[in-house]
Amino acid sequence: MMKRIVAVCTVLSLQVEADMNHMRRLAPASENDASCTDNCEKVNSRQLSEVTYFPGDLTGGYRADLGLTLSKGLNGKRLTTGDKPVALANGGVSSQLFHTHADGACTIPKSNGDGWYYVSNSEVRDGPVVSSFACGRRRQSNSEGIGNGGVGAIEFNAAGEVVGYERLLSKTSANCGGGLTYWGTWVSCEENDQSGRLYEVDPNTGFTQQIQAVDRGGNYESFAYDNQDPDVPARFFVTEDVKNGALIRYTPAASAFTTGNNYDILNSPGGTFEYLVLNDNGTYSWSTNRSAGEQSAARYFPYTEGIDVFNRQMFFVSKTTRTLIQVDLSGDTYSITSTLSGQFNLYPDQLGRILESSGGNNDVLYFCEDGGSDSDIHGRDASGKYFTIVEGTDFDTETTGLAFSPDAMFMYVAFQDPSAIFAFWRDDGLPFSGTVAGTKYH
Repeated sequence: MMKRIVAVCTVLSLQVEADMNHMRRLAPASENDASCTDNCEKVNSRQLSEVTYFPGDLTGGYRADLGLTLSKGLNGKRLTTGDKPVALANGGVSSQLFHTHADGACTIPKSNGDGWYYVSNSEVRDGPVVSSFACGRRRQSNSEGIGNGGVGAIEFNAAGEVVGYERLLSKTSANCGGGLTYWGTWVSCEENDQSGRLYEVDPNTGFTQQIQAVDRGGNYESFAYDNQDPDVPARFFVTEDVKNGALIRYTPAASAFTTGNNYDILNSPGGTFEYLVLNDNGTYSWSTNRSAGEQSAARYFPYTEGIDVFNRQMFFVSKTTRTLIQVDLSGDTYSITSTLSGQFNLYPDQLGRILESSGGNNDVLYFCEDGGSDSDIHGRDASGKYFTIVEGTDFDTETTGLAFSPDAMFMYVAFQDPSAIFAFWRDDGLPFSGTVAGTKYH
């Protein structure tokens, strides 16, 4: 993948789309608390007299120990390096080495309620593991079980401390992006020429399976779902990183939702495949004709990357056109806007969303970036304005693996070439969904 345009891959890392009122640690100050003024909030029974996080203000934010420049009020720590053990909070290290070429990721709460998993793809391709790849070459099919990619998971306790690491999926190839299911599993996409497939991974049980959400092998990127459609329990969407990569809508058979086993939803016979077709007049339709979908992709959204569905709005990015496409799933219209803005001048990659804690309209769409040195993390607010959150000052590789902890207190990002995972948090103790001191736009 690296810096080549043809090699970028992505994943939706939407970790906090559930009700933040019960997922976040932030609790509003009591109206009877005379010691708290209008601009302070109580976090874990600790009052804050001011909010210090100022996304976009990178002045003086360079951290030599991290090799990054952070927004004012942001702090961070490096957690991993590829091919090295993961340092644990108890002073020990993991028994397994952290995977190389970390890519798309998500967080999934632990079933016992004591923390979460950061589930991360490894985009190593078939054949010998090397530091860079000729991304256009043919690779062997993973059906032979020889892939060097896969999925691993860092385990965190409820305090956000690293307590373990384990490889969950092996013998797959070029695991690039993916996305969450609404029942709490990770879908990993292989970006493997014409042989890539999709795999479901459950870090809580160790269960893995190849799923049926695509109709043939491909160069797959990202996965998302819509479970608010009034006509069906859920539909699922997959992007493909090729010039004519049709955006797939997969609808499982009705019987897949009634077995009592969520693992059957994406792996039962009888599902249907449709493909997104955009029209010049700003409307769209879904076609059962794959060729129509491929022609539409080549014209309007070649080389698609991250995808995000929220409140029946579908967002996805086209890498080479540097555009964000928004599709109204409750209607028949779409819009296309540019992602070029200030420092965000490379290629849009991974998408993630953070919800405003007050339930307002200030949700932020987060972007990873690829295409050259100083790939960064950027945000886009509801008004369409862009800002930079983290600058990859000393890294000559793409940013990926964007995810938020279930309580929104931590943001995780990967710099792919060293397989470096970073955890970020706000100095003021508020979640990323909380109030900010201000925003400095491009």
